[in-house]
Amino acid sequence: MTEAEFGKELKALYGGYVFYGDEDYLKFSYLKEVRKNVLDGMFDDFNHVVIYGQDYTASSLLNAISTLPMMSEKKLVEVRGVDFNAFKKDDIKDLDGVLETMKENSKHTVLVIRADSTLFNAGRLPKAPSEIYKMLSKHMTMVQFDFPTPARLRTWILKHFEKRGVPFDDALCQRLVDICGHDMWALTNEIDKLCTYVQVNNLSYITGEIIENICCKTVEYDDFQLTNVILDKNKELIFETLRRQKLNHEKPSAILASIIRLFLEIYLVYEQASAGLGKSQIASATSIHEFKVSKYLAFIKGVNPKKLKRAVELCAQADVESKTFSNLTDYIALERLISALCVLFCR
Repeated sequence: MTEAEFGKELKALYGGYVFYGDEDYLKFSYLKEVRKNVLDGMFDDFNHVVIYGQDYTASSLLNAISTLPMMSEKKLVEVRGVDFNAFKKDDIKDLDGVLETMKENSKHTVLVIRADSTLFNAGRLPKAPSEIYKMLSKHMTMVQFDFPTPARLRTWILKHFEKRGVPFDDALCQRLVDICGHDMWALTNEIDKLCTYVQVNNLSYITGEIIENICCKTVEYDDFQLTNVILDKNKELIFETLRRQKLNHEKPSAILASIIRLFLEIYLVYEQASAGLGKSQIASATSIHEFKVSKYLAFIKGVNPKKLKRAVELCAQADVESKTFSNLTDYIALERLISALCVLFCR
């Protein structure tokens, strides 16, 4: 199910839903709408249960979905921040058993699992879904949240300004995106900042100069997104990016997961390209966005295939190290991996 299709069902939610895909901001936004439509405001403290990743167990979820709502027709159970990539076969089996009970509990419980983009691998859809995806899709409706197209992002920006009563146009939209980037979380903050500035200073409109002076500048592909700068093979920028992410207290497990996913996708694209497939065919066969496929093809051009295979092996090794060796600090496995990848690919 697409995000748009899910939006049409908000007034009649039933059973379980899994929010997955790359755009985490939209998952957050739609969860707010789910709460409005499921909870009645009377006994929300009792009828709204949130299970966070550190607290998740199969038994805690079973208890949450099987308990009847208090003085209300329905209750809402949310699951957030669970690292599904770390699930073993027994974990999947236990969750499978719990979700079997949704058939009898769906009359009074709406369950939403918000699968964060770095913590959930859906596999290669639709041909080769992951084991966790296959299990979840047996019991729940899978709702995919993709990055918005440029046109849709502009529409979303204009609606935000309209809601605040501040005039804005397409040209300013592009200026805002050029300066602040495409991340919807960051854009929300910058839009609020601009609207507040205009209203406090009794201005009637926003100019490009105001955007330049007020908004935080974000350089995207060639700056501070670690997987992107890895694709650029710039060693100094890679370590500068990691330093900034550490200063921002970003979780090393999430950073590591993004790098592992990057090289698994790169190797997959390499295999498809070696089989003679073109860019569009690879995108269709792997469910990897065509823009990413272009970047991956540029990355592997002229690279010895043995290095690509070695990169995948190093990723697997780092994943094991980060989960099994108690003497490693949070960033050591990550930093070792990045150093090894730089030796393989950087100029």
